[in-house]
Amino acid sequence: MRKLAGVAVAVMLAVAPAAAMAQTGGLAAIEARQANFKTIARTFKTINDELKGSRPSLDTLRAAAAELRAASQKIPGGFPAGSGPETGAKTEALAAIWTNRAGFTEAANRHIAAVDALDAAVKAGDMARIRSATDAVGPTCKNCHDQFRLKK
Repeated sequence: MRKLAGVAVAVMLAVAPAAAMAQTGGLAAIEARQANFKTIARTFKTINDELKGSRPSLDTLRAAAAELRAASQKIPGGFPAGSGPETGAKTEALAAIWTNRAGFTEAANRHIAAVDALDAAVKAGDMARIRSATDAVGPTCKNCHDQFRLKK
């Protein structure tokens, strides 16, 4: 009996650090993706605000579009296993991200493609194209939020 209890204690001691590390990793992933989404929101707002002005600055648009593109590229990898609602952390990510990974990846890739088109339009300096490409980004955000984000 003592031997069995000793084995049980040994197993618990071996598993507990791994479980704690997994949860810590999940929490770190949540914090990283939340920071990334704040960058996406901030840069997209910068672009929209700049386009509302009478003389939008291409330099401002280029910097914001490049930052938006870099942040958007991180979306698919920002949701590793163990970083969802099961962590108990405050997250708006729905379990559907992990149960419908293909659908989530497809939605993220549509967003990335729209942001890539915006970045290309900004690099070309064509204001009509920039405005059109900017208008195409918003619906890709909404699509993903509708399917994979907790409604507020």
